[in-house]
Amino acid sequence: MSVTTHVVRSLTSEIATELTTETLLKLANREIGAIHVRGYYPVDVAGEVAQKAINHQALGNYHKQHTSSVGRVYMPHIDTKWDAELSKKYHDAALPAIADVRSMFHPYLSPVDRVRLELQELWPAGANLMRLRERACFVGAFRVFQPSTSEFYPHNDAIDQETDAPEIEGILNQLVANIYLQVPDEGGNLQLWLREPTEDETKIILDVEGLDPASVEAPVHEIHPEAGDLIIFSPRMLHAVTVGHGKHRVGAAAFIGTKGPQEPLVYWS
Repeated sequence: MSVTTHVVRSLTSEIATELTTETLLKLANREIGAIHVRGYYPVDVAGEVAQKAINHQALGNYHKQHTSSVGRVYMPHIDTKWDAELSKKYHDAALPAIADVRSMFHPYLSPVDRVRLELQELWPAGANLMRLRERACFVGAFRVFQPSTSEFYPHNDAIDQETDAPEIEGILNQLVANIYLQVPDEGGNLQLWLREPTEDETKIILDVEGLDPASVEAPVHEIHPEAGDLIIFSPRMLHAVTVGHGKHRVGAAAFIGTKGPQEPLVYWS
């Protein structure tokens, strides 16, 4: 397995409240900690689609030791790690999966499609769907956290820990956009450490997909999102999701790769 070890790096704790060219560039450059836009998507539409995601026939689980109770609709790229057969399955299903997710929001624009359009407009060089070995990627995965059981332990995400496809060359940072469709009244909080894992922590994350929460310091931010909110941050930094109670926590998500302002952004799930 070819894995790039990222340098531990901290950054300012500022959270921007608007998605603009300036805030997007600052986030990509790690000059701010996150972008949190409240009320980004209509709550009534979000709630209806959340129920569709919870009951979707393609709802499965992440192939992770500590997060197997976290559901996702359609296979994300992270579950293809270095497996040619799974990669083929992922790419074969990518465009039909995008179309199906989009249809769940019809006649309204899906939140991930809105993010895709705004990234294309705001980023200096535009934005495109990621293609790996010239095959389109899926984007727009739903994440479904079960009440009282599902959580993400402290971890990070990096595309170069999953593939060595030539198209990822030059990626300087990786962002993730989460649009929350339904949230529990209590818990289901996003925790951000605003630092990359140490070399030893990275080894643990790659082995068991998450750190023991007791082994790390308190997070810099702990955010309880509301339905309809958009939060964008760098998942190469340590982050986690706490257990929620009462209702499912459902969100739509897209990873975003940055190669500098002179190159288009790329997105995938």
